Amino acid sequence: MTLSKTDLQQIRDYISKRGFTEPDLQMEITDHVACQVEDLMTANRSLNLQQAIALTHATFGVMGFSVFEDGMRSALQRRYWLVFKSYYQSVFNWKMIPVMLAFIYLSGLVFTAVRKPDYVFGVTGGLLLVTIIGNAVMDSMRFKTYAKMLTFKMGNIYLVICSVLFQVYNLLIIQLKLYHYFSAAITGALFAIVLIIILATFYSVIKTQLKAVHTCKQLQEKYALAA
Repeated sequence: MTLSKTDLQQIRDYISKRGFTEPDLQMEITDHVACQVEDLMTANRSLNLQQAIALTHATFGVMGFSVFEDGMRSALQRRYWLVFKSYYQSVFNWKMIPVMLAFIYLSGLVFTAVRKPDYVFGVTGGLLLVTIIGNAVMDSMRFKTYAKMLTFKMGNIYLVICSVLFQVYNLLIIQLKLYHYFSAAITGALFAIVLIIILATFYSVIKTQLKAVHTCKQLQEKYALAA
């Protein structure tokens, strides 16, 4: 039996009322529940939609969908972690490695010429901050519906890691003036390496979020549900 758009919306509403707030997690669970409901109603045509939903819910035991929620969260986190890792590793390919080495070398030359690492760091940090804020604003405009996605939350965690890494560099090399113990070239190289790691992470986060949004849209199109 094929469920109608109204049936599918009722299932989604039923799931939403039980605390599934992240759109990607919500759609994954909707997909699973809808399949089970269709199977039950096909096997027993005397069942109505509400009865089939109740039976599906009962199959998860006294904990209801909470057990399924934990499993789905873990599955989504594993999936998007693999997606993130794939994008991250793809940055460090044989075509990009020479570019990165050249950037590290040029950074050393710049630091040697400028001899003001705190100035270079401040300018770069400001540009990164503007980029991150700009991306967040664009995301809020483009993907308002998906702002609470589990993947976006995971992405924010990765960005926090980038920020911590950058701040550690700032504290050790700039604030504590440890760069006095290194040559300008080495300080520039360290700066370039940290910057490459941050940019690679930022790129991978954005690509992972876009992948998750695409998956959600596919599920919505499959079930003809509004975002």
